[in-house]
Amino acid sequence: MFGYIRPRKSELFVKDSEFYSAIYCGLCRYGGKNISHLTRWLLNYDFVLLALLRMSLTDENVNLCKKRCPYKLKKTACASADESYGFVCSAFGLLTYAKLLDDIKDERGIKRFCKRLVKPIFSHIAKKSDKYEGLRDIVTDGLKHTDECEKSGCASIDRAADGFANMMKSIAAYGLPDGKREIAEICGYHIGRFIYIADAYDDIEADEKSGNYNPLLKRFSSASEASANASPIEETLYDSLNAFSQHYALAAHNPQNSIDRLIFNIVELGGRDAVARIRERKNPTRKDKKK
Repeated sequence: MFGYIRPRKSELFVKDSEFYSAIYCGLCRYGGKNISHLTRWLLNYDFVLLALLRMSLTDENVNLCKKRCPYKLKKTACASADESYGFVCSAFGLLTYAKLLDDIKDERGIKRFCKRLVKPIFSHIAKKSDKYEGLRDIVTDGLKHTDECEKSGCASIDRAADGFANMMKSIAAYGLPDGKREIAEICGYHIGRFIYIADAYDDIEADEKSGNYNPLLKRFSSASEASANASPIEETLYDSLNAFSQHYALAAHNPQNSIDRLIFNIVELGGRDAVARIRERKNPTRKDKKK
């Protein structure tokens, strides 16, 4: 599910690249131990960014150690930040289950049958994740807005993205004090907006074939017409990346620490790389330079 936003590792210091891998390892390990081993396979890069954002805004102390990875069969660097991990894993588990329910409602045939088969497993993940008061409602309400836009055939890209964006806004800001909450809300909103529009942009050809709702198809009438208007679609994605960076800068440390450098790299460079990957999948013979 999603997983668009990742760092551009070629532009990271070696120590920051290793720190990112340690954060990913720690989040994977925490989810596997406290939620379900299945979350290890479902974890995506977008939630690593959310974990980094919460670590930064809560000033949580992050400890590094070496732990044996059951999949790499060797000891690797692992970061411990249980407060941020606990919340992010809960949000991830609840969102994964809600997304499965939405897929069951929308899919047909063998895909729907397969997803109904695994529903009890994901229901168990959701129960294990339901540890924070009101968090399930935040996820449910956000996806309900998205569903309403789909049913109405909404042609406004911003309105269609608003439900998921507001959901991520509330998740990012959950439990934070006032000064940090406002920054988290704006950053979370633009994470969500970017992910939703990027996913719609990535899936437009598949959605046209299947008949699934896609706001870009409603706005531009066809996948080919949307491709002809790729520039404004990509510009609105860059707008969200820029808005995130501008507001996160208000919370960044001086001098910047590893978490700050990672967040700016992921958003400013990794986000643009995600757009480039989508563009290249649509035009495999075209190898654009990174913006």
